[in-house]
Amino acid sequence: MNGFVWNVDPDIFVIGPIHLRYYGILLGITLVVGYYFFQKQMKKYGYSEQVSLDYLFWGMLSTFIGARLVHCYFYETSHFIYYPLDVFKIWKGGISSHGATVGLFISAIWFARSRKIPFAILGDGIVFAAALGAILFRIGNFMNSEIVGRVTTVPWGVHFMRYTDHGLYLRHPSQLYEAAGGLIVLLSLFAVEYFLKGKKRPGLFSGVFLIEYFTFRFFVEYFKEFQIDPNNTFPLTMGQCLSIPFVVIGIFILIYSLRLKPEAIESMVVKEIPEKTESKKASAKKKKTMEKQNKREKKF
Repeated sequence: MNGFVWNVDPDIFVIGPIHLRYYGILLGITLVVGYYFFQKQMKKYGYSEQVSLDYLFWGMLSTFIGARLVHCYFYETSHFIYYPLDVFKIWKGGISSHGATVGLFISAIWFARSRKIPFAILGDGIVFAAALGAILFRIGNFMNSEIVGRVTTVPWGVHFMRYTDHGLYLRHPSQLYEAAGGLIVLLSLFAVEYFLKGKKRPGLFSGVFLIEYFTFRFFVEYFKEFQIDPNNTFPLTMGQCLSIPFVVIGIFILIYSLRLKPEAIESMVVKEIPEKTESKKASAKKKKTMEKQNKREKKF
């Protein structure tokens, strides 16, 4: 048998009805480390950790809803038109990275407007977490033997024994291709941050992410198994069609960021005092006041 055989159980262990999966572990890592990346970017512009915490719930919720809806109504349209309530059957799987991005940016626009935060700043915090998620989620797909690649003859092809064809065909490990693309995007974001040397450029990270990631996504589609009718004569897959608008939006955001004037950037920075520092100052002030009162009482 040519290539590699992949027959890993997606469950790390099972205790009764409880299943601990690699995918779940990777999701947890994404949430924790992704939040750290997000909070770090927000802090650069003077926003307290409370702002990041407030967005965390809405960001998670919108990501899941967007990922689920886009998958259902773009990749399995005919089924969900007749069975719309099946959208709630999340245990059957089916999410879309395009939908996750749409959900994230919709919630970011709403949150930015409600809190009077420049969207470019919020978006720059989000994309670091999104790039990390692009890596770990695709590794999770590989562990689950899902979203496999097309049939191939390359020597690094994989027989996915737990896929529907039970490893009959040698396939591209397209999940790992996309994970590698996500890693390149994340490293490029860190590289841009390094070369900025502390300078602020709102929107730059968002533009770079959208252009790079969805360009990778476009080309990886040539190696992924068809998620819609493979006999469709249209030259592009659904994933490629959905990727193009994100690249275009990324170009506009990048141009906007590079044209921002220094005074406009400076106006986006807030001077919030973190709650912990504020409480320390208040405590010190209170202590001094009490010492003064004690001295007066001793004089009398």
